[in-house]
This record gives sequence, structure tokens and C-alpha cells, in this order.
Amino acid sequence: MMSAFVYSVSQITSYIRSLFLQDDVLQSVWVEGEISNFTRAASGHCYFTLKDAGAALSCVIWRAQAARLRAEPRSGDAVLVHGAVSVYEQRGTYQLYVDLLQPAGVGQLFVEFEALKARLE
Repeated sequence: MMSAFVYSVSQITSYIRSLFLQDDVLQSVWVEGEISNFTRAASGHCYFTLKDAGAALSCVIWRAQAARLRAEPRSGDAVLVHGAVSVYEQRGTYQLYVDLLQPAGVGQLFVEFEALKARLE
């Protein structure tokens, strides 16, 4: 069954983004996880994936916030981050826009990976 109105990709993605922006929880959220694939772009922005045993969340730290990082995070670092979840409309993906990153030790996934690597050697 087709609705009376057909939406463009841009319209539906913009609508989904507006839903994220209206959600108070998603606009100021703390998330704990383990960093994977951390990269700092030439622009100064930082991109990484935050993981736990069951899921992954794409994250970005804009240049201004990245300049305030005390140390460059590395894959395997456990962290606590604060930010807002929104939709990057050009890709149609949601991501966490991080404004604060705090170290929380070494991540469990990294520890397990290193243990497996040692056993295989």
C-alpha cells in the first residue's frame, strides 16, 4: 500500500534528523565504550567508532573540541564520552557528536583481543 505522498530521500532523512533533535536524551548523553579506528583528519576533526560487546556507534569530535584533548585516544582505550546524537544527512547515518572525552582505562574488547593474539602466537 502506497501513501498519498511520496517523500524524497532528503525529506525523510531530514525528518529523521528532526526526531533526533527533539529527543532530550539524545541531545545530552553520556556513553561508555571502547575506541576503535581513531583517526584525526587534516581538518583537525577526529573520527572513531565507540564499541561494546553488542554494538558500535560512529563518533566525531570537531576540531575545537579535539584541540582540547589532553592525549590522543588510541584504539582499545575505554572512554566515557558526552555529546549529542544526530543524523549526518549526506550519508543517512546517525552518529554521536562528542564534546567531552574522558579516559576510563583499557577496554575489555582490546584485552580479549590481545589475549587471543598471544594464544595464537
